[in-house]
Amino acid sequence: MDKFAKRLLKRETGIRDWLKSNKLEWLLEKVDEVIYNLPAEDIKNKFQKEIKRGLQHCVKKNEIRALDFQWYYGRGEIGGALAYGFDSCLTKGSLSKTDLGPRDLSGIELKLEHGNIIDQYFAEIPVSIAINEMIKKINPIVEQSKEIGNLLGDVEDVITDYFQIWNYKIGAEACEQLRGTHLELALKSKAPFWVTMTRHERWSIPIMLIS
Repeated sequence: MDKFAKRLLKRETGIRDWLKSNKLEWLLEKVDEVIYNLPAEDIKNKFQKEIKRGLQHCVKKNEIRALDFQWYYGRGEIGGALAYGFDSCLTKGSLSKTDLGPRDLSGIELKLEHGNIIDQYFAEIPVSIAINEMIKKINPIVEQSKEIGNLLGDVEDVITDYFQIWNYKIGAEACEQLRGTHLELALKSKAPFWVTMTRHERWSIPIMLIS
């Protein structure tokens, strides 16, 4: 397990512990039930196919030096995360420390700056399937639970992140399946080559580094 996957797992575990410590096991159970019923294998196959497609495009376009999958979430239903190819990606590898939710939860967002867009919309990963299920089945429950009081804001943030982390983990797993392939070898000439996932107006989540 690489350091990116470890960070995701640590934050996911932290969210579970935070919900339990705030007597919200009942909500965690509902969330896990929704996630359990997602078509996981189909989603994983689509992630792998589209990430591979995105990387193949990056190999063909020599100017592309970083791949990012971006989506917008405004508390309503969303579409997939679209691929953007950039001419550069600058980071020292440090965390942004601006993740949403309680400050005692470990972070996953990386302080990273993309350069100029070279190409866009050449692949799409289905982050929408999990997030839209959350919107339909979990968000109404959270909204109805006004008795949570001042915890409500943090609860909404950590639940959203919990579903996002589920997507990030699939993205990282799909990238891991491509390790050692001709795609990784072809992109080594552009190293360091970052593959990231980014919720609009947030810092990016790294899912692969080719160095």
